[in-house]
Amino acid sequence: MSNLRWLGVFILFVIVFALQATVVDWLRFFDVGPDLVIIFVVTVAIRRGPAAGCFWGFWAGFTQDVYAPVEWLGAHSISMTILGFAVGQLEERFLSLNLPAKVGVLGLGFFVCDMIYFAVTGLSKDVVTNLFLTKSLPECLYTMLIGGIFFYLDLGKKKKKHV
Repeated sequence: MSNLRWLGVFILFVIVFALQATVVDWLRFFDVGPDLVIIFVVTVAIRRGPAAGCFWGFWAGFTQDVYAPVEWLGAHSISMTILGFAVGQLEERFLSLNLPAKVGVLGLGFFVCDMIYFAVTGLSKDVVTNLFLTKSLPECLYTMLIGGIFFYLDLGKKKKKHV
């Protein structure tokens, strides 16, 4: 990937975090909002492969760890890195994903990312079940809706280049 493309992805990274921190609060319904950061990581992994997905997943998770007021520094980094790598590998194995498959991978990736985060932070089974039903499931559906719209609008730019 050329330096100009890396700069473009970095600028998109900064824009996504700015939108996540500001605009997503306005899009919340019943305290449920989309996760633009996961959409970013999944999109980069699908378009650029497992190495770029892992790289940007780590930086997205690290930024969330630093930004979030939690004491589990590294939990987001681990979950987002695994998400970026796994989605990049999945795209490499199946060569091409259509729109419903991309939205399905986004939803599955959201759940995997949340479950890894819950496991790393050591939450009890009752708390995880409650968080899954009240937070993860609605946010996943909302993220899949926003991601599906993004993937639909992005179909014209289907250039797959791996790092």
